[in-house]
Amino acid sequence: MGPPVPVRGTTGAPVVASRRGVAAMARQGGRGGRGRNDDFEEQVVQVQRVTKVCKGGNTLSFRATVVVGNRKGSVGVGVAKAKEVVVAVEKAIRRAKKDLIRVPITRNGSVPHETKGRFKAGKVVLCPSTPGGFGVVAGGSPRVVLELAGYRNVSCKQVGCSNVLTNAKACIEGLKSLKTFEGVAKERGISVEELIGN
Repeated sequence: MGPPVPVRGTTGAPVVASRRGVAAMARQGGRGGRGRNDDFEEQVVQVQRVTKVCKGGNTLSFRATVVVGNRKGSVGVGVAKAKEVVVAVEKAIRRAKKDLIRVPITRNGSVPHETKGRFKAGKVVLCPSTPGGFGVVAGGSPRVVLELAGYRNVSCKQVGCSNVLTNAKACIEGLKSLKTFEGVAKERGISVEELIGN
């Protein structure tokens, strides 16, 4: 179980919920009791309090950042706001599933080649593993993105920013830029043998 996430309820009383606990509450259906039967896993990486200054006073809400993946090459990041934590997590999960991407995974569970991803001030560098493998060497939200995407041996370096959402988005942008021999050959209208031969 992940470290506790301190938040405050709508009544102002302090509430402490773990990241997996919040995701479990969301999977149970929240409003309406609707469960999820798909093979996607959700993990809450951040829950923040957001205060909006209005004419009548301050309005308190919560912003949830969630990573969704099936560990088979599909992954997405979603963020949403709501007045309740569980509702914010549910909305973030739905948005993450709408923005799923497909990523290539090699036989040893790594990326095909080195690449860089950038989103606003966040930068990440993704490096493939050696033939023997060394596990997932990453920290923060990029590690969650890589693990839920299905990578087992990959290195990720964060550069320039420590924001959870920004680094997760930067990691997604880096994964989008990955290419395979089959994909490049299809773009050029030639076969893989001709591409490798050239």
